[in-house]
Amino acid sequence: MVRKTVYQRPGDPYIYLYVMGEWYCYDPSSTPLGSGAMGTVYLGYCVKDGTPMAIKRVIDTYANNPMIRARAKQEASLAFRHPNLIEMIGYCEYAPNEGPIFLISKYVKGENIDKYLESMADTPSRIDKVCNAVCQVLNALEYIHSRGVVHRDIKPSNIMIEEGYNVRLMDLGIARMNDGNSFSKFGFIGTPQYSAPEQILREKTGMVQINASTDIYALGITFYELLTGRNPFNSEVETDVLTRQLRETLPADKSIPKRLMQVIWKATEKEQSQRFQKASDFRQAIQEAMQPPTSIFTKIKIWFSK
Repeated sequence: MVRKTVYQRPGDPYIYLYVMGEWYCYDPSSTPLGSGAMGTVYLGYCVKDGTPMAIKRVIDTYANNPMIRARAKQEASLAFRHPNLIEMIGYCEYAPNEGPIFLISKYVKGENIDKYLESMADTPSRIDKVCNAVCQVLNALEYIHSRGVVHRDIKPSNIMIEEGYNVRLMDLGIARMNDGNSFSKFGFIGTPQYSAPEQILREKTGMVQINASTDIYALGITFYELLTGRNPFNSEVETDVLTRQLRETLPADKSIPKRLMQVIWKATEKEQSQRFQKASDFRQAIQEAMQPPTSIFTKIKIWFSK
């Protein structure tokens, strides 16, 4: 007898989900924790002990799309354990090829990085806070890149601040495995305001490589936006956004120290080979840019000591 994995009792508002040997539940009429391109996230619970969980229901209109369904299952399969990532538990579905599909992950109490930074507008610590957050995202990227995964949708709404200090990178729903999958042939995937030129060009040519530097580009634009409060590539017309991504360089901004702006420019080079190739290199460049400049007296002292 096949065990039912999705169940709802008459008169009970909760939907029960059987995942990896445990029952979880959530109330679909409750206020969602958030929503994204692939689905809506609700606060759920482990039935056994009441532990809060995050339950994502893939948007019903997409659930029967084989590509979207495969992506959802891929996201659930990325059982990574890292302090700067959301920990996935698994997924369940009414049927293997159709109907609603649910993804269960550990619940993280926090707030989106945009909201977190609102209270720090024009404060001396803002730049340090942003740099620290970006470096934690780079820790997460270094981890997933080492395991052959490219996120492909780095943006502020996918970065959460947990308990006021720890950063969590969210939403691996459109991540691409470097050893190949069937998703890239479906064309442009990502958020235009943060997408690297190769993500855009891939739709037209199919010959451009998506790799770690693609995530570095998106994080570079995110970094700029977190520091300045604006994304200069944004437009109400999507074709304008894509054109700017292909042709325009991020403008210098007085709110960004010059040494840090140089780092951001390198991260967002249009040519992939000109960017930082590893997350660790990007992180080191940020840390060096935030160090006090070496005085002429220190430089002379170093020179004479050689």
